[in-house]
Amino acid sequence: MTARAAAGYWQSMTSPRASTTGSEGGPLDPLEGPRLRGVPASLEHVAQIQACFEGAPDYFARTEGGPPGRDAAERVLRDADGDDLRRVYALVPVVGGPAVGVLDLYLHHPEPGVAHIALLLFREACQGLGYGKETTAALEQVLARAGYRTLRCSVGDENPEARAFWERIGFAEAGRLDRGVTVYEKSIG
Repeated sequence: MTARAAAGYWQSMTSPRASTTGSEGGPLDPLEGPRLRGVPASLEHVAQIQACFEGAPDYFARTEGGPPGRDAAERVLRDADGDDLRRVYALVPVVGGPAVGVLDLYLHHPEPGVAHIALLLFREACQGLGYGKETTAALEQVLARAGYRTLRCSVGDENPEARAFWERIGFAEAGRLDRGVTVYEKSIG
């Protein structure tokens, strides 16, 4: 990825996008893993998602320099509301109970057929249990059935454990962005 392409890619992650019609913003199959399922999140899930954010203080200390804001979950959900190409999921145990993680996903980003994981986060007490690998595998299947060919994510240099995780499950470096961010990708379809 060239520096010019990287700059455009990063800018498009934070810029409003025009709505599309047809299958580009259409529904995905349910996100179901062996132990977790993805519940499409709305403002009614603010407390559960905020609890997940607060349950991962190390992530926020590394990436934000301190704990998540009191309205971090609400801001994520409000930003995603009305964006046909963005999906936020509360990751809940299939046996029931509160969310243990959050998935924030951009569809057809930065181009058609590519999905981009903006955030896959689990409470620290739920990390290292295989939930990330299972959730990503389920997501890959859902996206492949919907015709996506590539899954991407971005990881900051301040998060070496995340880089190691994505590499362990088959993602490869696709490029570097400004501010110490690496884009990883995996072919899925």
